Amino acid sequence: MLIQSKGVAPALPADASVASCPHLTPRTLALWFCSGCVLVLPQLVMADSYRMETPSWYVGASVGESRLSLDTSQLERDMQAQGLPLASLSRNTNDTGYKLFAGFALNDYLALEGGYFRLGEVDFSAVTAATPDGSTYPLAGHLRDQGANLDLVARMLLGSAFAVTARLGLTYNDTDSRLEYQRPINLDQYDRSKHYLKHKFGAGLEYQLTPDWGMRLELERYRLDDLWGDQGDMKLLSLGLVYQYGQRTAYAEPTAAPEPTAAPEPYADPPAPAAPDAAPVLIELADVHFEFNQSALTPAAKTILAQHVATLKAQPDTQVQIAGYTSASGTDAYNQQLSERRAQAVQDYLTNEGGLTPARLTSIGYGEASPAEVEIKPSELRSSAAMANMRVLFRLLLQ
Repeated sequence: MLIQSKGVAPALPADASVASCPHLTPRTLALWFCSGCVLVLPQLVMADSYRMETPSWYVGASVGESRLSLDTSQLERDMQAQGLPLASLSRNTNDTGYKLFAGFALNDYLALEGGYFRLGEVDFSAVTAATPDGSTYPLAGHLRDQGANLDLVARMLLGSAFAVTARLGLTYNDTDSRLEYQRPINLDQYDRSKHYLKHKFGAGLEYQLTPDWGMRLELERYRLDDLWGDQGDMKLLSLGLVYQYGQRTAYAEPTAAPEPTAAPEPYADPPAPAAPDAAPVLIELADVHFEFNQSALTPAAKTILAQHVATLKAQPDTQVQIAGYTSASGTDAYNQQLSERRAQAVQDYLTNEGGLTPARLTSIGYGEASPAEVEIKPSELRSSAAMANMRVLFRLLLQ
């Protein structure tokens, strides 16, 4: 039971019945600072970056700041109807929230994710205007929310290490809302706890730190029942770590390219023009090729090409044909154009960065023809076979 006080409480301004807390709190500023570190620090402390793959399973945890959208207009009207209008009201609608989660990737773009969340506790306090006998009555409210969720998560890759995510899910909420007051105030209809189903949605950004660990920044909105006549939602801005199963190794760890060796032509591509006694020699980029749907050279590809430049300069009497290829996903026409762009990107590097004479080089694209490995399931965009086929190889023709 709260203690009744005497005296006259100040009246609320005509255009505002409450005093809100500032939107920028030290916790908010600290969280946004950490969020900026997600984008900046990995570039500063890591020499290599890692390809974002799709693991079968992942687990993680996130922590951040929660905020309740609190609208007490209905509560204020009820107090006015009882002849006890509120003279002052202050809110504390921010707290620390966290969530634990586990997920299963359906494919490169969709995942199912479930977990536990706790959005923290928020509260408000108010004092009624003075009655004719000079009495005022305090009023306080407290709300705590936690529960379980099941989300469908969509992901769109941005390069090799970043991804944008969006989610929509169901929540099973355990919400405890209570009001502390004394008679003659009667607000029994608001004082209750409930278990119920609602929905949530959100968006975020992910970054691949290592082959097994990732980081995510998310903003989510959790819908609540209108326990105090408020807007009925809490927002959670969080930063989290994700542990992923089955990740591949870093794509920026190149292996040495093999030295040119004479070998029979293993490919069914049309032979390049050459003298009748020309002996073709094949050199293929080792291990690391192009990223999915990209023709830009990766740091690993440039490392390998720099090694090839020395080999080609040591054989000035050779003509070099640069052949580009793609994986099996996509249309024939698109893959043909992509393979040509990949071959041209290599040729440009050899001439502009390697200093080779352009007259020695020709580039050609073969699309998805003559794969290095057969792709049993072309829909698996980043299978080991698909990654092996996103390549460029050389053909050296002796004069």
